Amino acid sequence: MFGVARALWLVAAAVPATAQPAIAPQLAVTGAVADVNGLTITGVNFGTDPFVTLDLVPLTLRSAADKQISAVVPVSAMPPGDYLLTVSRGPAPSENGSFQLTLGAAKPKPLEVDKGTPGARATAAPSGAGAEPAVQVGDRVISVAEVDREWQRTDPASYIALSRQMHEMRRRIADTLAADELLAREAAARGLTTEALLKQEIPKRVITTPDSAVQSLYEGLGDHARGATLEQIRPALRAWLQKITEPELAKMAYLEELMKVSTRVENFLVAPRVAVERTAQDAVLGPATAPVELVAFGDFQNTEYARFARSFGRVRDTFGDRLRLVFKNLPTLGPSSVAAAEAAQCALSQGKFWPYHDALLVPQGIAGAAQLKRVAADLGLDATPFDACIDRGATRGVVQQALEEARRYGLQRSPSFLINGRLAPDPPAFLPPFDYFKRLIEEELGLQARAASRKQQ
Repeated sequence: MFGVARALWLVAAAVPATAQPAIAPQLAVTGAVADVNGLTITGVNFGTDPFVTLDLVPLTLRSAADKQISAVVPVSAMPPGDYLLTVSRGPAPSENGSFQLTLGAAKPKPLEVDKGTPGARATAAPSGAGAEPAVQVGDRVISVAEVDREWQRTDPASYIALSRQMHEMRRRIADTLAADELLAREAAARGLTTEALLKQEIPKRVITTPDSAVQSLYEGLGDHARGATLEQIRPALRAWLQKITEPELAKMAYLEELMKVSTRVENFLVAPRVAVERTAQDAVLGPATAPVELVAFGDFQNTEYARFARSFGRVRDTFGDRLRLVFKNLPTLGPSSVAAAEAAQCALSQGKFWPYHDALLVPQGIAGAAQLKRVAADLGLDATPFDACIDRGATRGVVQQALEEARRYGLQRSPSFLINGRLAPDPPAFLPPFDYFKRLIEEELGLQARAASRKQQ
């Protein structure tokens, strides 16, 4: 694409100054119809080789003409909802168009169940009351709390995983209900519908996201990009940010304003936390007295971990002694991951873990013993004990223990982050890693400040 753009620029430069540049016809998507075979997209000025995405996933095209495109889409396997369809034939704004596509039927209304009707089925939300009886044997009553304690003892991974899932679902729904209530109150106070209120207030708060958000969104796609380059998919990324992300961020900003000046909102849901084990094999930066401990479970062969880990230095510079950073191995990509983890532990034994950690993040794919030893030599590690450490697999048991520890916490993938024992939520795809960590740490510091304030009251 760059070569074509350069050639066009050279041609344009050779045109006499009096010539007027041709105006590219505006591409427009006017509709899309889904059937068992995929999507039929209609519009104008698509060109002969358009690039098409659905929710940022590039689509395979059966055919493409100037006014109609046929694309392969597994419609029957997709959940009902709204999807953003984009078509691009080049980088210019006039060469891009988008369309909001709705797949499936409208969401059904919640089923209202009369609990007093015989045979009616109703599911009560878990009460969390530990004294509630679970089973009785003779005169012995076994409580739900006892069942939970035994579950936590015998299968801690599934216990914490389900606890997290329950919390995240409750938090998501609670946030939605709180937002709806806030907006309804404000709309009623101003004599408007909620929809009319949002139409007035959201456009005023929309801020164009920077190019770094485009880059982060692209990197976050990973395999979903299907090999598309950043330049190919950039128009679709920018359309997603403009139509989905930016309005949602503006809505969040408006809700935060309402919470400050209109109606107080406080979330009392407590996230499940684990007591993180501290071992001599952990690599640590920062004091043990830091109010926030960020534990990173990483795999040196995982490009997503590398993307986040490269921001550790800036995060540490920002928060200083308020942050303690801990690294624990979680190699999940096979023998090469395990080999890199073992080598990093060998570097730790010489007090050189973090330089070695950072060196492994740059050239992805370092896994062979010779390469791992060469990195150590370049960093000035003592070659004789380091090479012997790798050759005899001296740290293999340590890495295995780290894997078992991660399983106890219900962690299965890298990267995973615990912040004061709480599993960090998945980052928004558009959010750069530094901003993601900054939000996590500031949120944790805010929780501590509010807890301290409540104690003083």
